[in-house]
Amino acid sequence: MIDEFQIESRRKLVPAWLLSIGVHVVLLISISFLAVGTGGSSLTEETVRPVGIILARPSSDLEHEYFDETSEDAMDRDTQADSSDDARSSQPSVQATLPESLVLSEFALPKTSDLPLMGVTSVDTPSLTVSNSRPKLPGIDESAIIADEQARMRAASARGPTTKIGVFGSKEATGGSFVFLIDRSQSMGGGGLGVLQDAENELVRVLKGLAPEHRFQVVVYHDKSVYLERRELLPATDANKALVPGFLGSKAAFGATEHERALMSALSLEPDVIFLLTDGGEPTLKDQQIHALAKLASPRTSIHCIQFGTGPLRDSNNFLARLATATGGEYGYVDVNQRRK
Repeated sequence: MIDEFQIESRRKLVPAWLLSIGVHVVLLISISFLAVGTGGSSLTEETVRPVGIILARPSSDLEHEYFDETSEDAMDRDTQADSSDDARSSQPSVQATLPESLVLSEFALPKTSDLPLMGVTSVDTPSLTVSNSRPKLPGIDESAIIADEQARMRAASARGPTTKIGVFGSKEATGGSFVFLIDRSQSMGGGGLGVLQDAENELVRVLKGLAPEHRFQVVVYHDKSVYLERRELLPATDANKALVPGFLGSKAAFGATEHERALMSALSLEPDVIFLLTDGGEPTLKDQQIHALAKLASPRTSIHCIQFGTGPLRDSNNFLARLATATGGEYGYVDVNQRRK
């Protein structure tokens, strides 16, 4: 039997052993904490060196080839660096190869003083000419438009049926009543142009186109005006037409010319159309006189002016042309020399 002393000593040995182990564990932990606290700075200052694995394999010529992972990583890094450098260096070359149309160049914005103002035309802008406070568009014959409109209005307001006639190749005029105003001054007779016989022949031809329901009158003038039969519009009957040759043949050409007085006499008859046949000799009509005659003629009567002369026309904007334009009529020039060839 084991005595009680041995049992008691065993009970005391086991706790002492365990206590010794615990003390050593505590000491080791304390030492490790102290080491970390004092040596942390020295560890961080050490150079970190990569650790790699070197592989070797035998080749056919009994030489060994070594593969170092660290060297491969370094080569990879160098390759990446080179590729990034190439990419950066290639950017200027790409820009250099771009076409000039795609490269933005520096440009200066215009100053506010250089910008065009609204309502102000520049030298490159087609300007509009103003006549009687109305804008006139370039390229449009405004006078022709007005003349056509006036002719339409006169035809609509004409009393009775209308027809179209023209003398000496002029543009045809539309109306139902006509006055033939013939200059018989000395310059138009045998001592001058000698066109009175031509005027008589042309007038006989034109009157054939008028019907009895149309009306007409023939007025010859120098410083005074003389009417066919009586001072009124006559029906275009055959009997009245037959009076014309004898009437013109009996009137000699002499004296001065009074264009304005003769025109006012013709306008007093209120015809649709007046044909004025003259050489346009002195005295000419002033702009004020033309304006006054146009007011008397408007809106019913248009005045068509036929001028006789020798050689080419010298002035296309003479008073006869302006009078025709002002009243919605037409202007024509007859070269006597060319006509008689």
